[in-house]
Amino acid sequence: MKGGFLEKQISREATQRPKKGDDTSSREWDQRTADGMAKVLEEILLENNRLARNDLERRIRSGTGVRDFKARCCGAPDVPVPGEDEDIAARLLKDYTKPSALRDMAGVVMEQATELFVRVQQRGKTDGMSMDAETEVSVLRSVIKECLIRHVLKLINSENSGSAASGSHDAGLLATPQGYFGGDLNSFGSDAIRGFMEDGYGVTDDFVDEDTTRDVARELELLEFDGKLMEVQQQKMTGYRTDKIYWLTYEALDREKQPGLVTLMKKMISIPFELNKKCSLYLQASSTFQIACYPKNAYYKRHVDGGYEELNNGRKVSAVFYANPSWSEGDGGHLRMYKRKLNPFQIEDLKAKGKEVPDQTIHEAVDEIAPQGGRLVLFRSRDMPHEVLPTRQKRFAISLWLSGPPGPGDQPDGHYSKT
Repeated sequence: MKGGFLEKQISREATQRPKKGDDTSSREWDQRTADGMAKVLEEILLENNRLARNDLERRIRSGTGVRDFKARCCGAPDVPVPGEDEDIAARLLKDYTKPSALRDMAGVVMEQATELFVRVQQRGKTDGMSMDAETEVSVLRSVIKECLIRHVLKLINSENSGSAASGSHDAGLLATPQGYFGGDLNSFGSDAIRGFMEDGYGVTDDFVDEDTTRDVARELELLEFDGKLMEVQQQKMTGYRTDKIYWLTYEALDREKQPGLVTLMKKMISIPFELNKKCSLYLQASSTFQIACYPKNAYYKRHVDGGYEELNNGRKVSAVFYANPSWSEGDGGHLRMYKRKLNPFQIEDLKAKGKEVPDQTIHEAVDEIAPQGGRLVLFRSRDMPHEVLPTRQKRFAISLWLSGPPGPGDQPDGHYSKT
């Protein structure tokens, strides 16, 4: 593509862009400008033996996990749909780089590229450097390429991660053990399962190996350094919690830069399949995680993650992994568990038998669990009040909430008998 064509398109785009103070709601490109910009984006993707397109495909595969994790939510390798030769990554690439898609995103991409290019020019002038016309076109093309790739990745990740904002509801797919092909379903021993079913919570140490835990801790530190984690302002203002959180999906991980999180989350994705196999809880699959960082002196007061009837947010099981390799008892930040509250099924059963229903407003602490690295805690989201005690040093936790209906696995004499 000739530099002159690119320059003309940029100039034409600049005349169409609203000036500062203009009403942007009614300003749009004309058909010719939009088509020209889409042509620029398409040719940049295909030039130099499709270098930019190949770069985009690499980032799609490594950044969204589409090769390793498909919508079936079981961690099975992606395979083409019968009758098709493409996997999900190839289909995403095709959908987001077709002419109509490029035309739709041209305005945003070119706006970002132009603003970034102007900053590059200004920085060069400040440093006493200038670019000739040929160099300007070359630099501008590189800027457009990078803005285009980042925008496509943003659109794909936004589509894949749309459920993250809800905090507790995913695609709603039942985690059927027979449909899981990511390995054996044996992450939890009998003690952890028994504690979870009878007392409402269970603890498993060494959920992943030490090297993975260290990798996860390092990757979480980088996420915090990049400013990804944000305070929950409303709850902070009321003094309810002072941690920082960030929602992250398995699909959004970078396979090259976040190997620890990839390994951990892939194993945590198997949890509902294992619990359905062993406890018949009718849990749904999920790949949406909450990263929480507790700075020094941070806390989270007593609360429950779910509820029944009008308080039902879908959450049935909470799984919390701790990525604190060098944690000691003196570092604080323990997870304080309170005695399991009776659920409506248990209360109804006691009343039917003419027995007294214990006072449910009394909260009795039963355990304080240290957030040591590699430890994973399972507990019933609707039944277990808990809190995070003040920390004396930075503390990381990764939570996965599993949705499921009240009832299965909750009844006094239903799906599980005490041993």
